[in-house]
Amino acid sequence: MQLMAYGLAALAILVMGLNVVLAVRLRRAIVGGEIGEKWGLLTILVAFFFVGYLFSPLALYYEIPREYLSMLVFAVFLFGAIYVWVVIGIIRDMLTFLKLVKK
Repeated sequence: MQLMAYGLAALAILVMGLNVVLAVRLRRAIVGGEIGEKWGLLTILVAFFFVGYLFSPLALYYEIPREYLSMLVFAVFLFGAIYVWVVIGIIRDMLTFLKLVKK
């Protein structure tokens, strides 16, 4: 079971690493404005998650105490919620720009 957890962590790290590269490339392509500003925040959150993914196998290996793992899980929930909020804002701004949504 532990080996499966490490395998899943490795796969998640790989996918999130690709997400970081894509987010940074898109950030460089966005000229600015409100969407560019929000995309910068999104890129920071993706990088934050990537660092968390890198440390997740270490938490298993060193058997971090349960109370710290609980705090880590709820921090991930919080930043995940912020991530979703920013993504919704970007989509809303793009649709408003394309005049597909009423203000």
